[in-house]
Amino acid sequence: GRRSLMQVEGHSMGPTLKPKDRVIVRRLNPHSALPAIGAIVVCIHPQQPSRRVIKRLSAVTGNQLTILGDCPDASTDSRQWGSVPRSCLIGEVVALVRPPSEQGR
Repeated sequence: GRRSLMQVEGHSMGPTLKPKDRVIVRRLNPHSALPAIGAIVVCIHPQQPSRRVIKRLSAVTGNQLTILGDCPDASTDSRQWGSVPRSCLIGEVVALVRPPSEQGR
């Protein structure tokens, strides 16, 4: 499958992911198996389709996904928008990439 490099913005996934962290995303198509509950995923923002959000997959009900940030105080997610359609799912985060100067932080 295709992979993409994305940069984290904001604190919603802290402490797991920090602003400016870069992640590798394995792109999924509509026929791909869903990532496991607990996986970090990238979705199209349900209210602002030009934006992408990185959240944790919390539940799947039919074709609806519940996605939550790890830091509730800094996250806008399914607690505010409700479930996200499966069609908004872009992919699963498969790796965190840090420059050598930042490893171990």
